Amino acid sequence: MEIINNAAVAWVQREPGIALITAAGLYLLLMTLLVIALVRLARLGRLQAQLLRGADGTNLEQLLVRQGDTLHEMAGSVSTATALGRSNADALRYCLQKIGLVRYDAFANVGGEQSFSVAVLDGEGNGVVISGLYARNEVRVYAKPVQGGTSPITLSDEERDAINRSRVGGPETQATGERERGSSLRG
Repeated sequence: MEIINNAAVAWVQREPGIALITAAGLYLLLMTLLVIALVRLARLGRLQAQLLRGADGTNLEQLLVRQGDTLHEMAGSVSTATALGRSNADALRYCLQKIGLVRYDAFANVGGEQSFSVAVLDGEGNGVVISGLYARNEVRVYAKPVQGGTSPITLSDEERDAINRSRVGGPETQATGERERGSSLRG
């Protein structure tokens, strides 16, 4: 290092004019770089102030506090909605929601599948099965209670089929077909 210092001092003593011009050029270069850095720093300061100020003139701290309060309120609302949803789901289990329909010919001399059995059940398999028997001169309607998918009263094949269709999940209007034509309800 000492050799470099001695060489630099010797050069300055031999060429003082060139050394002065070189020092002035380096000084101008450093000053230019300093001005560029200060301009960039000022611009960053403005951007930071704008960011911290927020869109509506509040500062970032107030904005974060307000967001925290809003988040806390929303968490309470979500908890309330979740509890209400669970309560509704529990209540819906006891609403009549499953329907099964079977159309058939109850008597051999009557066509058109005008007789029916319809099961209307809740989520627990409780409800009612209603059967209507169509004859040429009359219609008879029977209702039987259903508890847990079965009835304490003897069920016909069509009534059991209606209950099974309702348990599958919904309305079913497909007729039972030729195999059941002419069969009569029992019970």
